[in-house]
Amino acid sequence: MKRYMVAAGLELVNRVRVVGLAATHWYLGFLVAVLVGLNTLLWGLTLREVGGPEASLRFFFNLFFNRWFILAMLTGFTVAVLSYWVYNEMGVMLGRFFLSISIISIVFVGYFLLKESVTIQQWVGIILIIIGALLIGRI
Repeated sequence: MKRYMVAAGLELVNRVRVVGLAATHWYLGFLVAVLVGLNTLLWGLTLREVGGPEASLRFFFNLFFNRWFILAMLTGFTVAVLSYWVYNEMGVMLGRFFLSISIISIVFVGYFLLKESVTIQQWVGIILIIIGALLIGRI
């Protein structure tokens, strides 16, 4: 009886670890989507401060030492590393779910925070992306 209880306890611990690890993957996937939105915001702030791109040393100097650019590069690197890990651990099908959510976060940051214009066709596309992401997430 005692051996059975120990085996059942170990099985429960292993299940909790697996569930905890799966939950961690989902949290990291959503973190990727949020960081993509943050990266979009930082790039928008960079372009507002530095201006449009031009082929001059002054532009590159202003760009490389801009605080928003540095933060955008850091978030971009973090997104790349986390995305690789999510794809590697969850597989491409579930990883694509977070890619779809990332696209939505880009549009929302652009529209609500950077005051970009979004057409009706783009909103319809966003809704279709959300539906597709939900369907992929169920597979």
